[in-house]
Amino acid sequence: MREVYQKAKEYILNNGTDLQKACCNYVTGQEDKEKIAIELGKYQNDDGGWANGLEIEYQGPVSTPFSTSVVLGHIVRFKLENSELLKKTLDYLKNTQREDGKWEDVEEMTQYPHPPYMGPGIYPEFKTGMVLKWLLRLKSADKEMIEKAQAYMINHFEEISQRNDFWSAVAYTNVFSHMPHLPESAKIMEWGLKILAPKEEQFVWGQVMGMIEDDMPIPDQFQSDALALIKQCQEQDGGWPHQFGEYNRIWSAIFIIRFLKAKKLLSI
Repeated sequence: MREVYQKAKEYILNNGTDLQKACCNYVTGQEDKEKIAIELGKYQNDDGGWANGLEIEYQGPVSTPFSTSVVLGHIVRFKLENSELLKKTLDYLKNTQREDGKWEDVEEMTQYPHPPYMGPGIYPEFKTGMVLKWLLRLKSADKEMIEKAQAYMINHFEEISQRNDFWSAVAYTNVFSHMPHLPESAKIMEWGLKILAPKEEQFVWGQVMGMIEDDMPIPDQFQSDALALIKQCQEQDGGWPHQFGEYNRIWSAIFIIRFLKAKKLLSI
């Protein structure tokens, strides 16, 4: 895996933003995580929420729950739980959670160009699920806030399950895989997995990349397949195929290096 790592690192450092380079250097032991906090903080608003191009398809200044969920993922992955960034983020989430438990975009953000998955009333279960997924992994997260979001997703499951929508399934499986003890979890996971993996088939690159990006454990029986696909699918420039553009392709490369290091397959 040494050649895979070297090519990926060079690709990230040649093409990434300052934040992405800081994350790569932290994962590879070249820099401390305080540099990530400095670069990440440039995207945080005074209200504690996040915007300003952190999510590449939305460059507007108004905080959004989806951008905020992306940051929670970075905070968990790069061990920034004790940073001031998280405290302000949790305050923002506490202040913006709706009475029914969801997080939703505000009308002000529609003044700026934004992708079709953002905007008031669009995919509230996805935005809520992505926030909740990471809150479940943070010891400092407010229990009441988590329970309200969880209740929202359970209360709206019957309606949402009629759509068989891929992104709704992503949100629900990401959340309820962390809560197998709940009586609703088995039904939700069965529904979600039928959408995400409709047929019994060979483990493929899209599944590997998705699980690494979502920071979900790859089942033991697929570990060797996953490592083989990481080698086989790396492209000439050091990155991997990605359906959502170059910016997300760079993040994927960072997360793959992180995955390989966690598996003790790299002597960095």
